[in-house]
Amino acid sequence: MRSCVLIPLYLFVLTFFMFLSGEEQPAGSDEKPSPVKEESVPEDSGSKENKDNKEMDSEQDYNLKLRNLEEKINSLKDKIFRSKQRLSILQETVLSGSIAGARLTITHKNQVGKAFKLVSAIYYLDEAPVYKKLEESTELDSGEIVVFDGSVVPGPHHISVFLVYQGRGFGFFSYMKGYSFKMKTGHSVNVEEGNLMEVTVSPQDKGSSANIDNRLYISFDVSRKMFEDKIRSEQGTENPEQ
Repeated sequence: MRSCVLIPLYLFVLTFFMFLSGEEQPAGSDEKPSPVKEESVPEDSGSKENKDNKEMDSEQDYNLKLRNLEEKINSLKDKIFRSKQRLSILQETVLSGSIAGARLTITHKNQVGKAFKLVSAIYYLDEAPVYKKLEESTELDSGEIVVFDGSVVPGPHHISVFLVYQGRGFGFFSYMKGYSFKMKTGHSVNVEEGNLMEVTVSPQDKGSSANIDNRLYISFDVSRKMFEDKIRSEQGTENPEQ
């Protein structure tokens, strides 16, 4: 009878200990797992490098644009400085030339005669046009034309002349009517400081005995005088009684 009682008791104790051991070592236990701390996932190294490269490229582009802008500004400053220098030098030379009396007068003196008519005249001084008549006018028919009269910078200067004559054609020379003669020549002069230079440009005719293509030619007559002498002569002409 006692053994019958002890067997169930023994089974109960064994079951109890098995239950306790099951809590310590769960084989398939339903116990909730302890919360796992979330670890930050490291950023992809490739995307980070791309981002850094983009930032570097953007910074390099900005620096390049800034450098180009600085170069343009410096170049513009240099141009302005050189322009100011040239303007200052030009102003000084013009003023010194005017004060010193460096002056040039160019006069066109027609000595061709009635067989030819001047229909076009262009004069250049140092590649700058100072007189231009491209159509027939009463001014071209006059004997003398002052094409330039003004102050110049002391030193060498070049005069270029372009003339077009047309044959009048009358009598025995009727074949010359409408025939055009183009003349082109130049002459260099050196205007010294304090001097007045007068240049007379004279188209002339060699005559009917010359070849028609080389019949006309241009001569240059150059005279120099001191500017003060010119002023005295003009004053004496204006006041002859004094």
